[in-house]
Amino acid sequence: MMKLRQNVPLALYTTFGIGGRAHYFISATNFAELVSAVRLAKKNHWRYFVIAGGSNVVFDDKTFDGVVICFKPKDGPCHWQGPSLTVKANLPLAKLIKTAISHGLAGLETLSGIPGTVGGAIVGNAGAYGQTISDCLTRVEIFDGRKIKWLAKKQCRFTYRESIFKSNGWLILRAEFKLVTGDKKALAKKSQEIIKIRTTKYDPSLKCPGSFFKNVLVKDVSIRRGGLAKIDKQKIINSKIPAGYLLEAVGAKGMRIGGIYVADFHGNLLINDGHGTYRDVVTLATQLKKLVQKKFGVTLEEEVRYML
Repeated sequence: MMKLRQNVPLALYTTFGIGGRAHYFISATNFAELVSAVRLAKKNHWRYFVIAGGSNVVFDDKTFDGVVICFKPKDGPCHWQGPSLTVKANLPLAKLIKTAISHGLAGLETLSGIPGTVGGAIVGNAGAYGQTISDCLTRVEIFDGRKIKWLAKKQCRFTYRESIFKSNGWLILRAEFKLVTGDKKALAKKSQEIIKIRTTKYDPSLKCPGSFFKNVLVKDVSIRRGGLAKIDKQKIINSKIPAGYLLEAVGAKGMRIGGIYVADFHGNLLINDGHGTYRDVVTLATQLKKLVQKKFGVTLEEEVRYML
């Protein structure tokens, strides 16, 4: 049964371990409760925000003046039919990838090791090594605050690390993917290799929201300012300049503000030592952006979402 709670600490529900309290908080354990929670928020004219895995988000240290809805039902099975997979949005992304590989279906294996749920990955159009989750997506079932309906991929307005869901508050309920056949052993091997690389770079036990800044599209770098001339061409991957490379080039590794510091092994990971605050995060992120702008003429954009 859906229960409305008050004054709930949000740091407990995010991978960054940062945040004040939610004025109202609802734990939804199934789609019916999730929809009811949103309807309740709309009826009372409350702001609302839905979290699942809690990655890729930074809450303010102040009280969130509204309701935070934590969607934590049983993830359920993947429905497989030929090259198509239909899954609930709260399914861990890792489980979707594992299921696809077990059926000899290719197209998602390079996303191996990315934390969070399928729904969260769709909201941010997560990707790696030249693939994004939207590449294989065919349609998404959503709740727009009034009714439940399916949206075609085109209606989701996917761009690099962006989608329509970042701005309109619609809830993703289910997603359908159409993949291509591949060799199970080769797919599994590639997946394990990528997970090994990610594990070496990033310990999941760290208080970290994931990659903090977006990689930079080459087409967005100003030629007139000579920005590209300052970039090591060997660092460009799939027409993108890794944010980690830019940050490391300006000495970001190890930089610290209060309880938030940049990992000494990767320039695009901001870590909470357990005492970090929202202000620490924003102050450090602002400094890092200024350094990159000064050296390369490139303005970094956050991949994480700030929630005030």
